[in-house]
Amino acid sequence: MTRAVCDSGPLTHLWQVDLWAAFGTFGHISLATQVAREVRRHAPLDQFERLAGCALSTCDVPQTDVASCRSTLPPQLELQDADVATLHLARKLGPDFVLTDDLDVRRAVESQRQTPMGSVGILMRAYKAGLLNAASLDRAIDRLFVHSTLYLSPAFKSHVKRQVAQLTALGRNPGAAD
Repeated sequence: MTRAVCDSGPLTHLWQVDLWAAFGTFGHISLATQVAREVRRHAPLDQFERLAGCALSTCDVPQTDVASCRSTLPPQLELQDADVATLHLARKLGPDFVLTDDLDVRRAVESQRQTPMGSVGILMRAYKAGLLNAASLDRAIDRLFVHSTLYLSPAFKSHVKRQVAQLTALGRNPGAAD
């Protein structure tokens, strides 16, 4: 079972493009209470398990743990409490992935010798697992860039489109569902 800790970014961005089903490749996702509170402002988190097909749990991360974790991070990283709570939870649980779209959080995750994955990576993982076919993946990436609040530079969008083209050319899941 693949375990992940997630911040608000992927949950919000994939909700905005109706793609929570892409989380179905994970067995269990853990959120800090600070993240759950933030996501509930934008998405119906109580429907996540039904729509995504994976388990979700919320873990309390006390403010003292947030402050302690923050004191170990490089000062140039500008992180909100929910981000730091995610990092603390990742340290505590040791998940397979830490799901985030935030560049500073990704850097902190990597400095903890853990593996970050963003919304684009989640979509590619869903394709590899057969949850999306090639056309669905291409539409999903376009929708993510156009219809979500995720900001990605034009250069990164071009890079992602090239990766998607290479991945789908390999035909890893020719019979995937749409």
